[in-house]
Amino acid sequence: MPLMMDDEMNMDDLFGDGGGLSLPSRPPTRELHQRVDELRASGCCQSIAWSKWGSIASIASNGTTLELRNLRCHPDDGSWALSEPTTTPNFSASLDGCPLKHLAWSPTGSDLAVIDAVGRVTILSIYSSINKPALSRPSHLDPADDLHAIVGCFWLNQAPYPPGRPTILHGPGVKEGPVYRYEASQAPILGPCHPVQAKSALVCVTTNGLLKVLWQQNNNKWCESHTELESIVSSDDLITHAAICPDKSGTLLIAFATTSMQLRTVRALIDWGQLKVDKAPPQALPLNPTVRSKHLAGTSWVPDGPTDPMNVSHSESSMVQLSHLELLPPTTDNNGSPVPATIVAIRSSLPSLTSHYNQDVHSTIDRWEIQEPNPRAHPAFEQLSSRRNSTGIAPPPVAYMKKLESITVNKIVVAMETMNTGRVIVFAYSDSSVEYRDRRNMLETFNDNNLDRVWHLSQIGFSYTEDEPCLQVALSPSYCSVVQIRNDGKVKWKQLDYHLGDIGKSMDEPLYSAVITALSLSCATAVMRNVNYDDILATASKHVSPQFSYDWLTELSRILKVNLDYSEETHHDVLVRNTSIQLCLSIQQSLGFKGQFNPRTFSSKFAWIVLQLRNIVVLVSMAANLHISSGPNATEKSSPLEDPEVIRSLAGSVNWVLNLMAWIIDTLTNLPASLPPNIDLSSTANLSLPDLLAHLHSTNTIALHLILSSASRGFLTAILRRLAHLDYIARKAISHTSTPNPQNTPSALSPALKAAYVEIASLTASPILDIKTIETLLSSLSSSIKNAYASHTPPLSGSPQAEKARNALEIKMHFGSSFPDAFKSVIVELFREDGGLLSAVKADIKPADLFFADFEILEVDEEGVMLEKRRGKGMTMDCFRKAWLLNPVKGQFENSPAAAGPGSGAEGSALLGRQGARWRRCARCAAVMEDVLTQRQALQWLVMQQRRCFCSGFWDTLLPGELVA
Repeated sequence: MPLMMDDEMNMDDLFGDGGGLSLPSRPPTRELHQRVDELRASGCCQSIAWSKWGSIASIASNGTTLELRNLRCHPDDGSWALSEPTTTPNFSASLDGCPLKHLAWSPTGSDLAVIDAVGRVTILSIYSSINKPALSRPSHLDPADDLHAIVGCFWLNQAPYPPGRPTILHGPGVKEGPVYRYEASQAPILGPCHPVQAKSALVCVTTNGLLKVLWQQNNNKWCESHTELESIVSSDDLITHAAICPDKSGTLLIAFATTSMQLRTVRALIDWGQLKVDKAPPQALPLNPTVRSKHLAGTSWVPDGPTDPMNVSHSESSMVQLSHLELLPPTTDNNGSPVPATIVAIRSSLPSLTSHYNQDVHSTIDRWEIQEPNPRAHPAFEQLSSRRNSTGIAPPPVAYMKKLESITVNKIVVAMETMNTGRVIVFAYSDSSVEYRDRRNMLETFNDNNLDRVWHLSQIGFSYTEDEPCLQVALSPSYCSVVQIRNDGKVKWKQLDYHLGDIGKSMDEPLYSAVITALSLSCATAVMRNVNYDDILATASKHVSPQFSYDWLTELSRILKVNLDYSEETHHDVLVRNTSIQLCLSIQQSLGFKGQFNPRTFSSKFAWIVLQLRNIVVLVSMAANLHISSGPNATEKSSPLEDPEVIRSLAGSVNWVLNLMAWIIDTLTNLPASLPPNIDLSSTANLSLPDLLAHLHSTNTIALHLILSSASRGFLTAILRRLAHLDYIARKAISHTSTPNPQNTPSALSPALKAAYVEIASLTASPILDIKTIETLLSSLSSSIKNAYASHTPPLSGSPQAEKARNALEIKMHFGSSFPDAFKSVIVELFREDGGLLSAVKADIKPADLFFADFEILEVDEEGVMLEKRRGKGMTMDCFRKAWLLNPVKGQFENSPAAAGPGSGAEGSALLGRQGARWRRCARCAAVMEDVLTQRQALQWLVMQQRRCFCSGFWDTLLPGELVA
């Protein structure tokens, strides 16, 4: 007998209507109810914030301490995760223990405003480490009064440099045949801005209607200016939420909501009161700002709702509870049409905890545009004038708020941010989902899976795992990952993942090429906005392969128009200042890093060596050419090369470079003997470049790429010239009792300085390979490469088209791919046994010196035995001093004097690090240096050049005894 359900049944007939069945959604938790109550009570209660430098600040669950985290690459296996929290002191413990309520990072990425429940503002500043804040403005300067509680705040945009420089948005990538064409757009940086470059100011609105501006004087002292926005005469006038944004006119637009359900708008002007003095830089002139405000328009933030807040029915109570108020600055849409400033108000509806009904949760999003049209009088009014030649005065513009269509979402909004220069609104919901909507029409975007017009990873199938509910969300500065505060108060990082299988393996596959395009666009935009992109590296690392790395770097270089051709460049200043090279090298080394005791990929190993080489060029150049103020007289200048601690710090770099040169020659001289029989280096006709490249990759031999790629060869030449100059200074200092400074006035040569120069001279006097010999080799090689490019058919020099083609070839080499066909003759000339370029070098060295040389300082030998040997030594290389540090032991030496950092005496420069000294570890490449704390001005200045790692990543300061953040 067949079962009844085996037959087709009409479920509509069974239930008597056409409504489908739906499972009830997960009921809201008690924690979500509490969070929504916080949002309804105040517009400033964000407990987690992500800075453009990558530092994630959050208020601990106890409400009184601050925690700092960041993404970091683990040194053991190269995996990405959140660092352990660094807890700051309790700011309010010395006052009254008032809980912290709101966090806001400045656009510079270095200042954090920490606001407590009564409106007191503490400002922390970050300098060298993103988890090591310093107190910049204490909160005791503010009154402890509930009426001064802050309900809205905004950091002024950072002034563009150079003036007028816009924000660049890369995208979309439009598929044209087998490749993508990359579009870009610009948006102006809206003022007002702090007059001093690299500074900002915090604007706040208090519940009693006060508009406060916290700003820094030119001596870095924090000051305050304020004005009254609203005259508060009753509790109905108290402000609950406020939002601030810049306008095209260089003024601020302010929207605020009151307890009487009024929504009002104000325009504020900041007059910095800076005197105009000829030839005086802005940072030298004192500020005396004043703030003025003007009311624009007002309405109710409850469309068609009750006007009497005291007579609201129970069913309407949830609808008149404002949870978010945002003010979006004016922008343009994707067609270039202007979009005025827009107010966004969100009202979240939750069933009460005691409700016995299964009521759905939802959020209503209301919008108003702030319109300020210029009114025009009817032409007939002109005829009413009694004087024909009289000129009427145009009436001033009258602002009004244009109500736009509201939308309702069956979720609770817990966060809202904008991206793509304000064109796209990102909504984060309590169920862990994230939604993108077009600002103009509020339609969902980034969900069409269009592989022919790519903007973002979310558009092509990448999404966040919706696993557990959350209470608060902050987007990364690159908009490619989020951090959440969960119901249990824990902070969790979530990245965009592809859950639908494999993305592919070559640019011929549509999804693979779209992923490469989306990653390239996000990274390029992040770079142009000077924001941290470590979360993009973390996402890419899940799909990484040598081909993936090469394709991503190639597309990124196309978008940013990276120049890697320095084959005809004789002066190296342009090369050193090319930050795009550092960007590409940083990504190269990161994608191929699998842990400090695991072999790197070919491309990563190449990039890692060149990054260190570039850093040494920068350090030696600055130490030799710049002058710093010294002594009681600020006009007195001294060179860092006059400080023995600086010379001792550079000695390790000199040793590292000399070892690198010897290692390159040793590797190249042994290369022909290690080649398989099918690779012939003696004839251009028989030389197979693909076979040679395959062998180099299989053996991880990067030496040939180091000298053939024009950028890395340029760094090698630059450092050799600087070492020759340093050697000259050292010998002159040793042979005289005084040494001339850059002003050619003799200064006393102290015993410590002389001993430091002796250390330099001993290294340069007896190297395995003479500096002049390597210089000659690189110079001859550069001449051969120039001739090879010029004699190629068609020629690769002499025209813009040829230079463009040559740059494309150099990019391939730099990213670890094939050599140009024109280089066959160069390679044969390099390895020719009779009179070749390398044979001339061999004549100047002793084979035994190379054979018995120890290149451990370079960490380039990645055989398993050598890696285990290095692991067993328990030492780590200091990337600044190029000296070995003893690994700390947890629980020991925390209270030793060395924990404060290197001293100013000779003992502070020992080659082995002191137990207990604090470490910095790069969050991106896991490199290490000691946290140098010194009173010696020259060494302190040199260390400040290491404010960021040589890979451009940011530092984490580790606790004594710790190896990982």
